Amino acid sequence: MPLVAQSQDKAVLVTGASSGIGQATALELDRSGFRVLASVRTAEAEARLRELASPRLEVLRIDLTKPDTISEAARIVETKVGDVGLWGLVNNAGVALTGPVEFLEPETWRQQFEVNFFGHVNLIRHFLPMLRKARGRVVNISSISGRVSPPYFGPYTCSKFALEALSDVLRVELRRFGIHVIVVEPGNTQTAIWERSRQFAEEKLEAWGEKLASLPREVRSIYEEDFDAMRRATDWMATSGRDVKTVVHTILRALSARRPKTRYPVGWQVKATFLIFRFLPDRLRDRVLCWALGLP
Repeated sequence: MPLVAQSQDKAVLVTGASSGIGQATALELDRSGFRVLASVRTAEAEARLRELASPRLEVLRIDLTKPDTISEAARIVETKVGDVGLWGLVNNAGVALTGPVEFLEPETWRQQFEVNFFGHVNLIRHFLPMLRKARGRVVNISSISGRVSPPYFGPYTCSKFALEALSDVLRVELRRFGIHVIVVEPGNTQTAIWERSRQFAEEKLEAWGEKLASLPREVRSIYEEDFDAMRRATDWMATSGRDVKTVVHTILRALSARRPKTRYPVGWQVKATFLIFRFLPDRLRDRVLCWALGLP
């Protein structure tokens, strides 16, 4: 694969570098010679990252739900990169909030989109002038759920669908500036996001339980069976996913290829799922999805 010039003078901002894909990506880019600016939310996460990285890696504090942290980070990065500009913006930070649409409060949907979508939009707005200088690239970390919607993952999958659409919009809008917009679509990956998702669902179950009790028995039993199946599916996702290194290497290709692809599905399972679901009728897709998740 044709690669761009040496990476040593290329600055890349990676969000959500506290753990998982973001942390592994920041460390790998650092080892590969990129000038890495990695964002975390807390002092504890910053200390952990500094212990793992080389002295070259620079840590920023960004909370995607707090616009002032984004504008301050943009000001800092602009002083660091100067006229060279920013080579890459890796939009990785995210959360996965789950549950049945019937019982999810509007605040949960807003929280999901504030992190997984609106925060990224705000980041892109602030960093585009720097990306334009470098004729750089935006790498949006989506998911298999950005094109295939599993039940009870409504807020998460909707936020990823929105990120996919945003990427399509930006790819055309930024074409004249030489800025590539790339979507990376991992499948099930061994990161802490699924464990946090399971914990969120468990915390909600008590509140949902009261509402379930007021439903007709047949409706209640359907939800209860689905909850049990989804618990098992989430536990399986937390332990059986692909090694995070596979996703990291894909992100590295997206940042290094002279002509990167617009989308990178990660792994043959994701590619096969997209291909199969592309041609299946909707109702057959639903049956296949329920079978895959163990839903009755």
